Amino acid sequence: MYQLNSKDIKLFSKLYAGVIYDALVFDLNYKKPFLLDSCIKKVSGNKKNYIGSAFTCTGKTVKKTSEIKDHIRIEMFKEFFKGCFQVISTGGDDTVAHFGDISGLIAKKFGAIGVVMDGNTRDIDLLKKNNFPVFCKDIFPVDAYGSWQIIDYGKPIIMKGKKGSVQVNQGDIIFADSDAVICIHKNIAKQVLKLSLTRLKRENMIRKEIKKTSLKPKNIHKMYKKIGRW
Repeated sequence: MYQLNSKDIKLFSKLYAGVIYDALVFDLNYKKPFLLDSCIKKVSGNKKNYIGSAFTCTGKTVKKTSEIKDHIRIEMFKEFFKGCFQVISTGGDDTVAHFGDISGLIAKKFGAIGVVMDGNTRDIDLLKKNNFPVFCKDIFPVDAYGSWQIIDYGKPIIMKGKKGSVQVNQGDIIFADSDAVICIHKNIAKQVLKLSLTRLKRENMIRKEIKKTSLKPKNIHKMYKKIGRW
């Protein structure tokens, strides 16, 4: 199984969602959904992108007081590992904030580099102050206690995707930037990295060609013949 190392993280950090998408679709002809729904956006974090191995969590709505099991999320933090990217499936709940600055402080303390969720956060200014990256749907202050809770972790989860439901497995590679959140299956991550870097090199070459080509139709056609589709 592929394990992220510091060298690969450094190489992944050169990329952006577009080249990874193109590598998966056009080079690998990858058919399974991998692109999380576009409603999940970066709301905190000052780097251009974030890369980590998924630590998966499942949440569920609490219907009565006797169902409250807050100890599960406390035990969960002990299973975090350095460089993990917490990924939370909220179970479709949209009534509360599923994350906040205390959760972010603890997650960071136990090695997490950020959180992705198909739900909401609160305490956004505090999360920004702590420089903890959050990718989510919305921001509002409704506390989750007694209404929603994490019930399991470390197992495959399903997230809404742009082109179908995305299965996220523990250890899959999460790449997140301002454009998108992408889940790269751990078994193909090395190949995707290599293909994406090749595409990046070509796109950088195209940018250089554009800068040195005068903006006349005939020159653009000539450049297109030289470098192909961009």
